[in-house]
Amino acid sequence: MHRSIIIGQLSLIVCCIFYLIWWSLCYKPNVVVDRLDGIRGALLLITALCGLVGVCLSVHGMGMLSVQHLMFSGSKIIGVGILTYIVLLLITVFGFHRPVTTELLLITGWMMLETCLINDLYGAQIVSSSRYWVLIVVLVLAFFVSMVLYVLYYRMEPMKAYYAAMVPLITEAISMAIVLILSF
Repeated sequence: MHRSIIIGQLSLIVCCIFYLIWWSLCYKPNVVVDRLDGIRGALLLITALCGLVGVCLSVHGMGMLSVQHLMFSGSKIIGVGILTYIVLLLITVFGFHRPVTTELLLITGWMMLETCLINDLYGAQIVSSSRYWVLIVVLVLAFFVSMVLYVLYYRMEPMKAYYAAMVPLITEAISMAIVLILSF
């Protein structure tokens, strides 16, 4: 596997960790804080930088792979991802009356990136067909958990919502760790 992919995925895992820390400091119920000031602002900046670096390095590393045969074309994955975002946006807004937040874009964007990565790792013969499908199942489960909690967030008691919002960051970080582990 290309070194950029490893560093990119590790950077995205670190992004999730810093996002968890930032969330825990900024969104605790009944506590009002400036989310961009001082340590909280620094944590958000680190989160954003780790995320940006992680995406850029992962995409760069995918471009460096010698891909022979893909399970699906990258353009199909991206097209399905964009369509999924639009459909989920409409369903969550009109079906569940949930306000749209950045998390919907982050969840679907993460799923697209990781699906493209797994697809390219398969195409470069780094992961076998059976590992490919195991990784897809891991991603789908993390995506499903994230979407269920995304929809339920505003319907929960504040303290439960506070903790429930942390779960997708944990499941996505674990999913990326599993991708790395099963790619060796």
